[in-house]
Amino acid sequence: MMWTRTAALSHGPAAECCETWTQVTPGGGTRSFQVDVTVGKPLDVVALKGASTEETREYSAFLQRTADRLYQAGRPRCVVDECPCCGCDTNRAIESFAIFAVPYHRCPVCGHTFVRSQPSQDVMTELFAQSDEHATTYTDRAGIETRLQQVMQPKLDWVLRTFTRHNPKTLRSVLDVGAAGGHFVEVAKRAGLTANGFEISKASRQFAKSTFDIDLDDADFLRHPPHIGMFDVLTFWGLLEYTPRPKQFLACARKWLTPGGMLIVEVPRVDAFGAAVQVACAETVARHLDPTSHVNVFSDASLATALVGTGFRPVAAWYFGMDAYELFMQMALRLGEAPLMERLAPLIPMIQGALDVGRVCDDIVIAAVLDESWSD
Repeated sequence: MMWTRTAALSHGPAAECCETWTQVTPGGGTRSFQVDVTVGKPLDVVALKGASTEETREYSAFLQRTADRLYQAGRPRCVVDECPCCGCDTNRAIESFAIFAVPYHRCPVCGHTFVRSQPSQDVMTELFAQSDEHATTYTDRAGIETRLQQVMQPKLDWVLRTFTRHNPKTLRSVLDVGAAGGHFVEVAKRAGLTANGFEISKASRQFAKSTFDIDLDDADFLRHPPHIGMFDVLTFWGLLEYTPRPKQFLACARKWLTPGGMLIVEVPRVDAFGAAVQVACAETVARHLDPTSHVNVFSDASLATALVGTGFRPVAAWYFGMDAYELFMQMALRLGEAPLMERLAPLIPMIQGALDVGRVCDDIVIAAVLDESWSD
């Protein structure tokens, strides 16, 4: 199930363009999708993530300890026997790299990269339901407005533009699955939308309630009886990397959407400059390639394959990342110079912009609509 991309030879400085993504099936047939592509997202990443090498080193050490505990001999394991996106036998997958001594394998068919021998689902669910430290990124009170205005508001603006471009009706309702601290639900509510969210982390739900007076649902989304056709948009902002079976979430999402509804999926990309930096500095990873949470890292082809395979049609994509920040932080950690990040920070926007345009950034968002011709 090979995918090809048809795009202008020179991207140029434009923030938006149109590409044709074509899927070639094993039988030799093809399906093409016109995809509106947005490139780049302004972000004061240092204001959001900080410039402290000490904090990064401490969090990386916490992740290392967590990985040691999760993957120690004798702990319950879930061995993934087929590619989570295309279904290829994982015996064909090749070990691509290791983080904290945990190997990631890459599917030879769709390029999806994943931890093949994972902690059991019960172990992972317990970790994220109870761990306060894993939720610290989304429960930081000092960075509330920065996260709302620089991370979530641009996402909502992109969703509104994309929905309007591909749907004649007005967007009125949003369901955010894996809502973390409730930030996206909050900006959606501020925009006058009906917005709800699911979140299993107790610390994150408490943060959402105390900070925004938002009651997030603690139920298992996969087991919750779907409110059939209730929401115009359903969002998975950084969720599918956490689960051994991401296609189950995609299939379940169909049931919640109104006719003409849209699914928004954000995932980490494996074919990224930032990913290469982390593979080279595997002992100080503090985000992105983190096997204590991200058991999946997607290729564009693997995400597109999973979406089409569950009855969705990709219509828009958005490329951006924190690769330049990752490079400078890892340099500062290796050189042992705490002020280095602050001195290099002014270079981040220009460098990151070039990486985004070149499609080697570490994040992608895809918007997909229900494929009415699809049958299971």
